[in-house]
Amino acid sequence: MLWNRLHKEEPEGGVKKEGRSRDPKKRSLVKKSRKGSVPRTIPADCIIVDSNNFKFIVDPYEEAQGPEMLTPVCVTQDVLERFQDTFTSRWVGHLGSKHFPSQAQWEQALGSCSGFFFYGMESFLSHILVERLVAMNLQECQVVVLLDLARSYQSLRRHMESMEHRSASQLSLEEPVEAAILLSLVGVKSILANQWPTLLQDNALRASILWENLLAVGKPVGETVRLLQKMSGEEAVNQDEVSQILKDKLPLLQSSELLPTTLNLVLYGLPHQAIG
Repeated sequence: MLWNRLHKEEPEGGVKKEGRSRDPKKRSLVKKSRKGSVPRTIPADCIIVDSNNFKFIVDPYEEAQGPEMLTPVCVTQDVLERFQDTFTSRWVGHLGSKHFPSQAQWEQALGSCSGFFFYGMESFLSHILVERLVAMNLQECQVVVLLDLARSYQSLRRHMESMEHRSASQLSLEEPVEAAILLSLVGVKSILANQWPTLLQDNALRASILWENLLAVGKPVGETVRLLQKMSGEEAVNQDEVSQILKDKLPLLQSSELLPTTLNLVLYGLPHQAIG
């Protein structure tokens, strides 16, 4: 599995496809924003993920219940607007249930992107048929971010109804580790995923910190996840790299309260991929 993640096919002509930085010391990328040029330094050993080819599906049933500013749709809209001039202008996907994705649209999104972002209720694999996923080839999908496992009354009712039509073995494949294994086996190189049930505000915190560091700062996925895991409550909402939007949304959390939140997100796969 590790060899497949690192291996690159040589196209005709013998020129090897390479996504790493050419500078032996560092790779500096400059993105234009409304405030001017923002330098981003990506370590030399990183594999670059094309930021123009991201797809997303966010709360497709619109089951989130709570303050609107903490819902997946609202948080994602903030991220898309914040980075529209630099990274997200070409991101394509589904926000809420207005354009409800079919199974075919799920497969098209996953199979035609360099990065995929799911942000919603219940588990990721409760939304897509497992037997369809395992038949796919996702070698071009380098990064998958899964901010799932939040729950509401509506999502629980939907999930309970769907459980009646599936066996125990099928349901077991929806667990976080099993989902990461399946995504790895079909070709995804890095999977960022929650490991146990979470709250709306916890996923809002993760989403804001993740995209702030992956996009604005240019940190590799492994370093970004590790940063989140090491944060105390005060650092999470007051660090310079977190947007003012996040500080306005979330109350100050004590370290003891934040610990399960910070440790929940885990990286499976390559840690040295960065969005360029």
